[in-house]
Amino acid sequence: MRPLPRPLVLWGVAILTAGCPSAEDAARADGETQVLVVATVHGQHRRNPNYTYEDVVRILDTYDPDLVCVEIRPQDFRREPYLKEMMLATVWGIANGREVCGFDWYEGTARAARARLEEQPEYIEKARVLDSLVATNPIMRSFDDRYGDFWRGEFGYDFYNGREYNRYIEESYRLSLAVYGDSPINLHYELRNRRMMDLAWDVIRQHRGSKVALLTGAEHKHYFDRDLAARENIAVVQLEDFLPLARRPLDPAVAAFLLEDDDLPYYEVGFPADTNRYYWGKLTTLLHGPDMDWRPDIIPAGNIDIAGKVLARWRASQPPSHRMMFDEAWYRFLSDDCDAAVERLNNLAQAVESGAVEDPFVRVYTYRNLGLCYDLLGERQDALRSYARARALMRGTRMERNADLALRDYETVPYRRGSTADR
Repeated sequence: MRPLPRPLVLWGVAILTAGCPSAEDAARADGETQVLVVATVHGQHRRNPNYTYEDVVRILDTYDPDLVCVEIRPQDFRREPYLKEMMLATVWGIANGREVCGFDWYEGTARAARARLEEQPEYIEKARVLDSLVATNPIMRSFDDRYGDFWRGEFGYDFYNGREYNRYIEESYRLSLAVYGDSPINLHYELRNRRMMDLAWDVIRQHRGSKVALLTGAEHKHYFDRDLAARENIAVVQLEDFLPLARRPLDPAVAAFLLEDDDLPYYEVGFPADTNRYYWGKLTTLLHGPDMDWRPDIIPAGNIDIAGKVLARWRASQPPSHRMMFDEAWYRFLSDDCDAAVERLNNLAQAVESGAVEDPFVRVYTYRNLGLCYDLLGERQDALRSYARARALMRGTRMERNADLALRDYETVPYRRGSTADR
């Protein structure tokens, strides 16, 4: 029996039923466990305005589960970084005093095996067969005609958690399994889903009569819904039963996660084991993503703001490392504080020349970034010497093939912010 939405009760009805247990309370008293499978879209949350990371929090706030199950391998849970929305849901659970468990499982070689198989003539022919089945399948054709290029990831949480989308995904896997079997092409669909469901069920069955939120990638929701619906004393509920989503003030830990990229509450005591690598990884995402070192003008202002907060936590956690000094200088450069950047980079350059810096990226870009700063300060001769040293450090290494991207035309034209070369 599907419970009535909480707390969507008209005032007049509330008066008439005062003191009577709700359908939800009655079901839980009978030992029925409610499970809401929440379909997430992983990295697309970052760029999808219609299904953001904050929306994941709002789903949890609205449903208010007793137990949160997240798609993280048990051996990695609260020890290793994972999908951001799963870490966020963990932080939500900890902040709200709820139990959280990890239930992911995957076979680590499946993707590489799939890439190899896709090149073989037998599987190229199988792909043609599958394309033909999809083209003539009424469920898939109707869905594709209605929603077009939905793979771009611009639809909302109601879409990915809706019955129509999940029926489409279920049908697509049914056809693919008919052609390929439960092979690496399907990333072992049946095996992986079964193992994931078994891990989640080991925890859910210990929480009889509770409310459970199970967060998983959108491609898994149909499988979990189907499996759970076949079990006794389980009520599978849907997101549509709880709309509209609540809008509550964010818990401070959740707000810090979303606004400052502070996910330390996710980790158990003693982790992350290597804090230097932990902060380095965060700043790599924010300030050194695709093309960012070659085209600094594409770095979003929001990334620079968050990076400042990450750097402050990094400085407070340990003595300065070479990578910390490097990223601090890059942040200062991006924040238009070239004097401070030059001071830090010159200190780092001394360490480079003494042989103390092993990272080839830090060695080369210490001088490349010094050149950019000197150009902005109008000190052209110092800039040219810095570019020349960067080029010399690249020579004979694997970085030499990207020398023209790193140095652009800076050796002939002084660097200026917003220059055509950096766009």
